[in-house]
Amino acid sequence: GPTDVYSIRSLTPDTRVLVFGQSSHGMTPTSPLSYDKSIMPVAWTKLYKNENGKTARIFTTTMGASIDFKSEDLRRLLVNACYWAAGLEKQIPKVSDVTIVGEYNPAMYGNGGYKKDQTPADYK
Repeated sequence: GPTDVYSIRSLTPDTRVLVFGQSSHGMTPTSPLSYDKSIMPVAWTKLYKNENGKTARIFTTTMGASIDFKSEDLRRLLVNACYWAAGLEKQIPKVSDVTIVGEYNPAMYGNGGYKKDQTPADYK
């Protein structure tokens, strides 16, 4: 993804990491990797048993800035994670259709991309 890799301090031993990320020197696909930072988990699953003994399926990711959603792979990861979390993994299609409906032109966060005086109604 085009956004940064967040630091994760610790995960429990029962966590299953699905995707790891490596920071780079810059925010472009051709930026060289940054080896002065550790490789970090960016998507993982975990089972959680609540006080009533029911087990919940948990999916977590540090990805998800608006610009990240231009990635078909990330959209598919999230859709498939929803199937899995709901216990429907046997119904996950071989290739989930994650086509964006309509126009999607997210702005890169930071770096002066903020649009002053905008409200949610402006994006109908």
